[in-house]
Order: sequence, then C-alpha cells, then structure tokens
Amino acid sequence: MRLVLSTIDSPLPPLSPLVLNPVQTPVALYLQRLAPSSRQTMRYVLQEAADRLGAEEVAIDEFPWHQLQPGHITALVAALREDGYAPNTSSLYVNAIRGVMNQAWQQNLITQDHLLKIRAVKAGGGSRLVKGRNLRRNLIRELMDVCAADPRPQGLRDAAIIAILYGSGMRKSESVNMDLWQVDVEQRSLQVLGKGNKELIKFAPAWAFEKLEAWLAFRRTNLPDGVEDDSFLFNRIRRGNHITRDRLTKHAIYYIAKQRGRQVGVDIMPHDFRRSFITRVIEEYDVSIAQKLAHHANIATTVSYDVRDDNERRNVTDRFLL
Repeated sequence: MRLVLSTIDSPLPPLSPLVLNPVQTPVALYLQRLAPSSRQTMRYVLQEAADRLGAEEVAIDEFPWHQLQPGHITALVAALREDGYAPNTSSLYVNAIRGVMNQAWQQNLITQDHLLKIRAVKAGGGSRLVKGRNLRRNLIRELMDVCAADPRPQGLRDAAIIAILYGSGMRKSESVNMDLWQVDVEQRSLQVLGKGNKELIKFAPAWAFEKLEAWLAFRRTNLPDGVEDDSFLFNRIRRGNHITRDRLTKHAIYYIAKQRGRQVGVDIMPHDFRRSFITRVIEEYDVSIAQKLAHHANIATTVSYDVRDDNERRNVTDRFLL
C-alpha cells in the first residue's frame, strides 16, 4: 500500500516574531553559575576588587569589567600582597575576575586575544601554614557531653550537627542543605550536593546516626498534631527554645561551632570537623582512602588537610637516632 501525503490547501499562518529577554551582564551570568553557598562570597570578592580598582561607589553589576586590562589585574594582585593577603585569597580574586571575563568574551564584549591575556595573569606564588586544628576523639566526646548537659532543644540539635560533620567529613553547607529523603539510616549514608553541583554519597558511623535520630525524634514530638515534619534536617531555634520551621543556615553552623568550642575551652571552626575527619582517615588507613571519602579530585588537596600537630611530627623525627 502506498502512502500519499495530502497537500495543504491553505497557507500556514505567519510565525510571530520571537522576543527574547535581554541578556544579563557578564557578572550576573557568572554569579548564576555558582552554587548558592559560593555566590555571596564571590559577590563580596568582586565588590572588593571593584573598590580597589577605583570604583568604590559603583555596584558590581554596573562596573565595566570588559574594559579591564591585564595591567589592572596585575596591580590588584600587587596591592593584595602588599596588604598581607594570603596567596589563596589573591587566587580567589583573580579567578573571580577570570570568570566574569569569560562571560564577557561569550557575549562578544572582548576578543579571544584579550581573554587569553587576562588568563595569563598569575595570582602570585607562595603558601601559608594551615590554621585549622585536629579535633581528637576525647575533644569530640567533651563536645557531646556539653551538648548532652544542655536541657534546651539546642543540645540535641547541636550534638547531631557535630556528629554528622565529624563523622562524615561533609562541609557545613552540605549539612544544612540536606533533606530527610537524602538520609538512609539503614545504609548509614547521606546523599549531598557537593561542590561543582555534584551529587555525592557520604557515610557516617552508627553513633552519629544515633545523635541525628534523637534530634529528629524530638523535633517530631514537638510538632502540633496533624502537622507534617519539616523536609530538612536542622532548624533554627529562637530564644525561648522555640523550634522554628526555618532551615538552619551555614552561618549559624559557624556560631554553633564557636559556642560549643568555648564551652570546652577550644577555638573551633566548622571546617575543623572536616579536617579532623580527613586527618583521622589518613592516620588510620591511607591517603588514597581519605581522598575517596573526601571526594577530592586531586590527592594533593587531601594531603593539605592533614593537620596532625607538631608534637606528632616531632616524635617521628626523634626516632632517627645515631
């Protein structure tokens, strides 16, 4: 059987002209590419860069980034170094500007030759000693005891936060962005959205999950009848021990670490839990396993997290006897 295509007697109606939204500025497009946790930081970095480049009263969305020359960035790096900024911080400024200039090139605001010259500017060499500390088991136990002695809801919540951060090595932003469906108690696994928009599976020990389950059970018992549980893990708690329906922020994790650290007489940063997790894995297993658990693309990054103190390194050299 032959198929015969029917002819169209009437002409097709004319297509309506396509109206596109105006293209955003290069800096806006660059910031949109970043994870929400990084967007605020890079916005601050770009505003600081614009201020140092002589545009203190100009918002970053209005700053003419495409007019920057390599000499401007070289001068910015020199000024940061003179003011005592660490090499990694200078790299952050340079990388932010490169990201904006990449967007400017894609919009034909600069030539490829101009972009290559911008990329050729280096942030400067050097390094700084790691400021983080290694939180030993006995210190973690002290933190758990301090939280257990706190009769407020904050005690259960903070114990769960510390347990998950230390027990899995995840970042503070990953912990606050997690939802209940990403927690598998049976497998003791936690699915998180890590850097680079990558979905990752992290594992934590049974004792850490016990702390998490204790907090979640307490939260459920304090919900009004008929009200569904929150989708996220950790809530903000206001004065008067009122558990809000708001998700905890990564900035709140900073204050929790500081407050609990002061109670045991130690200055603690949230990232110290991740540093300590990686250090402990390196100590008890090896650096390759630590790299996999930390989800580092480069093993050199994993090595940089090794924060065993000077006493341990001194003990190693003391064994080299004549």
